[in-house]
Amino acid sequence: MNCWKKTTLGKVAEITSSKRIFAEEYLTEGVPFYRGKEIIEKHNGNDVSTELFISHKKYNEIRDKFSVPQAGEILLTSVGTLGIPYIVKDDEKFYFKDGNLTWFKNFDGIENSYLYYWLISDLGKEEAMPARQVNWSKLISVIMKKLFRFQLSRVWKLLTWKSFDFI
Repeated sequence: MNCWKKTTLGKVAEITSSKRIFAEEYLTEGVPFYRGKEIIEKHNGNDVSTELFISHKKYNEIRDKFSVPQAGEILLTSVGTLGIPYIVKDDEKFYFKDGNLTWFKNFDGIENSYLYYWLISDLGKEEAMPARQVNWSKLISVIMKKLFRFQLSRVWKLLTWKSFDFI
């Protein structure tokens, strides 16, 4: 008997993006401000090479009025090199460029690591689009429309519970 439920991603996580930050609000010091490039560097375990910031005041306004990335949430690159996920770590304080990253948060009924591993797996990419024609722009569009379907049972098969040290 299959105890895994088929569902839509929009039912198990909130899918959103950030609030707009204008170029004239960029600073040389303050709270780090990331785009896809910086998230890819973090995904790869590298230090962020670009130093772009917003003011603490702007960050606090956004945090108090809306939300800022929290530990365990996932950001997925949506421009440039598409489909690279990053799980926000404890005590990270940053904000990010709208439209460059898709933000998965408020997980309900799914562990963030399941989604992360599914997004980086061949199976996830294959399920998203035919393997010979992966179109990440279309994938991101589908995700944003909350129509992306996946089976948790397939994600479960991808996981090995030996080490999650890098999450």
